[in-house]
Amino acid sequence: MSKSTNIVKLSNGENLICNVVSDTDKHIEIESPLKMETISRVTKTGVVESLSLGKWMQLFSDQKTISLNKNIVIINLPVTIGLEKYYEYVLKKMDLGDGPSEEELKAIEEEEKQDLKDQMLEYIKDDVTIH
Repeated sequence: MSKSTNIVKLSNGENLICNVVSDTDKHIEIESPLKMETISRVTKTGVVESLSLGKWMQLFSDQKTISLNKNIVIINLPVTIGLEKYYEYVLKKMDLGDGPSEEELKAIEEEEKQDLKDQMLEYIKDDVTIH
């Protein structure tokens, strides 16, 4: 099997985007897995969802490939061309080390949380009813 970029949904609810190296009856061999998370934000025009890709096992292991038991894999599907390009872009940025450090990521996350709180308070203060 040639390497392909897939979305793998695990039985614990996690969604991964990764390169599938091999797919046998009992195992799926993957590399460069990133955890996919959907983030919802309240804006003046309504709720907007965006995709966040973050490291999965790379934080805990230097292993290049990871073998997943098929018992924990619910879905294994190829991605769209657009998502594949975005995945490659994110991987390239992570490899270059140009991305923010863990401390900077936490600061960014806290800033985003505060912005969301401020937006919610603004809506409550303006007494806006959303149906």
